[in-house]
Amino acid sequence: MKVSKNIVRCISCDLSCQLFPESSLRSHYCDYASFAIWPNGNHFLQLAVENKILRENKNHLSRGFIFVDFSLPNLRHFSDPQWIDRLAKANMNIVIITDRKLAPLANYWFTHRSEIQGIIHADDNDKILQEKIKSLFSGRSVNDKRGNTLNEAEMTLLHQFMSGAGLQQIIKTSSIDIKKIYVHKLRLERKLGASIHKILVSVL
Repeated sequence: MKVSKNIVRCISCDLSCQLFPESSLRSHYCDYASFAIWPNGNHFLQLAVENKILRENKNHLSRGFIFVDFSLPNLRHFSDPQWIDRLAKANMNIVIITDRKLAPLANYWFTHRSEIQGIIHADDNDKILQEKIKSLFSGRSVNDKRGNTLNEAEMTLLHQFMSGAGLQQIIKTSSIDIKKIYVHKLRLERKLGASIHKILVSVL
């Protein structure tokens, strides 16, 4: 059975109650703040969150946390602005866990959406990670934008590519000068560290 990527499930215990889009009955009576990883399916990330974050830290907030898996296989989700709108409805704190390639995209969303409480980098050492988690679990945001940030033009172009549009189609339907489109594409590829072709192949 295929699991919907829009479903958010709690990882606080083995029951794995659904939190969003509809919460399981038991989750209404649970004494613990809920924690989730979205999109689900990354077993290694879930183990890391459980062992490095949840077991070693106490959440002092009544609201739980959604840790968002900003890795290349999930890129299609994050080029579409609706992902943050959907998660915000779960009424949980949102924290991005990003790999190096998608850090510029994570920085873009952190800059543009106040619902995101912070960014954790996949290569943060234990000391930095624990400092970030203590801040987040105390209600403080973590402003740790590292490296480049996508701008609006690059974000729009990425969304078009991820939606299936080819370069020539984008050129035909855009009011922007062709040279500027090529410049935006080149800068986008530099920030993401790979050509659009390689990125598209890797997320298929």
